Amino acid sequence: MRLKKAKKTLTKRDRLILEIDGFLEKIRTEKYALQKLTDEYNAKLAELQAKYYPAIETHKANLRRYEEELEKLVTKYAPELFIDGDMFETTLGRVIRHVKEAVKRARNVLENLKKLGWYEAIIVEEKVNWQVLEQWPEERLIACGTERIRKTKIVYELKEANGE
Repeated sequence: MRLKKAKKTLTKRDRLILEIDGFLEKIRTEKYALQKLTDEYNAKLAELQAKYYPAIETHKANLRRYEEELEKLVTKYAPELFIDGDMFETTLGRVIRHVKEAVKRARNVLENLKKLGWYEAIIVEEKVNWQVLEQWPEERLIACGTERIRKTKIVYELKEANGE
């Protein structure tokens, strides 16, 4: 005598839950792979930084110092060096003098512009403070052209791999 297994028919909800479980399993797998790769990447990056960062910073500091010293020397002896114009050649390169006019960034300019009424030279940044509007009643929101709406957000939680 053969025992027939009773075939359980899945409801639409059951099928949806199985499909959702499929997505959750894919998400769990990708999150695990991403975390593992990210951890490995960060470990390698930390090794590289530990190895190269001090030397890079030393070279950057030296470069800044040499550029400052070069600029001071050239500025000090500019009349002797820039005889034929705003450039001179050396055996290793050339030095070029750029002269431009600029407006000095002095103190109290903003206050003085306001006093003089020269507002075209002032940048005013206007932004909505949405945190304040979140506290307002419906009437005020409608008056300024907006409204309170209900937003739905779907979130998920993964169970631990061991079923917890």
